[in-house]
Amino acid sequence: MKQLVPKIKEMANKIREGERKRKMFAEFLREINPKIKLFHFIKPLDLDDLKIVGIDGGLAKRSLHGFDCILVRSVGVCFEYKKNKVKTVRYYPSKLPPVKADVTEALNDLDWAYYTSVFRMFSEVGTAVKCAEVFSPDIILMDGSIVPHYSDRPSKTSQVYAFYKELIEKYHKLYKVCKEKGIILAGVIEDSRGNRFCDIIRKEILSRIEHPSKSEAENILEKTRDTNLLFWVLKRGEKTISFQYAENPDEHPVLREFDKEIREKIHSFYVKTAELDRPVRVDFIKNGQTENKIAGVLLSISGQHSGYGIPAPLIEADTIAKLPETEMEIFYSQIMRFAGNLPGLMRLRREQRPF
Repeated sequence: MKQLVPKIKEMANKIREGERKRKMFAEFLREINPKIKLFHFIKPLDLDDLKIVGIDGGLAKRSLHGFDCILVRSVGVCFEYKKNKVKTVRYYPSKLPPVKADVTEALNDLDWAYYTSVFRMFSEVGTAVKCAEVFSPDIILMDGSIVPHYSDRPSKTSQVYAFYKELIEKYHKLYKVCKEKGIILAGVIEDSRGNRFCDIIRKEILSRIEHPSKSEAENILEKTRDTNLLFWVLKRGEKTISFQYAENPDEHPVLREFDKEIREKIHSFYVKTAELDRPVRVDFIKNGQTENKIAGVLLSISGQHSGYGIPAPLIEADTIAKLPETEMEIFYSQIMRFAGNLPGLMRLRREQRPF
């Protein structure tokens, strides 16, 4: 490590300089915001007679010599509020949700990665549908987006593609039941790596501005994630304007597989719910002033800790759904017990090195 110290210092200086430039650009955006209206303040919403459901899932997986094992469980946590306080908390299917297990054969590494993601999402979306039917909440908050990420979409030649299409249908069912029951559906992305908002600033704002530092600002935005910039831009209680999830929904690899009515309404915004934390990205189905209600609710149920801005129902859902590695150890032991010590169940060599 000692020989890396000069390189580490160089990298640290580069990072520090990049942050300094982002902060300066953020100050510039705040200065011109009255004209361009990129963000505004939102008041926390009164939480009287509101039911808010948080959905999350946990996953454990293991690759063996001839098989792959996966464990998943998901839970919905319904917070019922009365006079801005939590009146009751209910769980679906229970406070100790059952674990779903599967064993697959002959999947290559890429398909196995797709399968684990689709398996987890299928469980979470199914739980969300059930929570909509059982609790009839005002809002459902998903941990993560309300559509699959493009990196989770297998090719049409993949063994997992048929299962992925079932997942898309499950999402359609969730959208339908939420629409029928008047439920607001939103996804809270904990650690967004997106740069869509920076692209919008670069293409739609900077393109109209003449300034000596314009090219430098464009260069900064090309290397910046949204939340990295917005940490400096937004103050607690402020949200950005909403924007389409994808610039061209009809050409987006995931959105194009959804009904046109849905893919054109999926929007996003950022809101800063905690003073010292990064803004969270929220994906939702745009309908009138839905976004302001979502943002107002998030401000009321998040940020109890100044350094962590995730809403309370999702924190509770994460705590319940999380699967410790010991669960997979127990599952593996039981498989060995009933199947016997077979070659296909041998651990991978990298886990069995004798030295």
